[in-house]
Amino acid sequence: MRIKLRLNKTTQESIQGELTEKNIEISEESKLILTEEDYTGDTLECRDEEGIVIVNTENICYIESVGHDVYVYADNMQYKTKLRIYQLEKLLPPEQFIRVSNSIIIKKNSIRHIKPALSCKFYLTLINGDVVDVTRTSIHFQESILRHILC
Repeated sequence: MRIKLRLNKTTQESIQGELTEKNIEISEESKLILTEEDYTGDTLECRDEEGIVIVNTENICYIESVGHDVYVYADNMQYKTKLRIYQLEKLLPPEQFIRVSNSIIIKKNSIRHIKPALSCKFYLTLINGDVVDVTRTSIHFQESILRHILC
């Protein structure tokens, strides 16, 4: 049996040791994934034209859901992931990422410019030059941005 692990670093070694003692192979190729409840990853498995790509979360600018597809924008490249936006929201470190609408998660330090618009909306220009809009229903983001601007 093969299994993929998504565990926090503190529990990774002990669990991995126990599984290998029971002849369970640890492999990134496995479809069976053991994920810790409060796991926040530092990499994402994505795809490009050539196949599977492991993207470091440090390099992500933003993530966007379009229809049934979810795209990760990192290193001036566009990748596709099988994960849904709500899964990514739980998976990514909350101190670095924030969901700004139903379809977009941004990395907080990727914001270059914030432009307020009518009807309590914001337009964010990101460090890669893309512009995303923040819906007025994203109150959590608006409060976070105001704290960021005022502090």
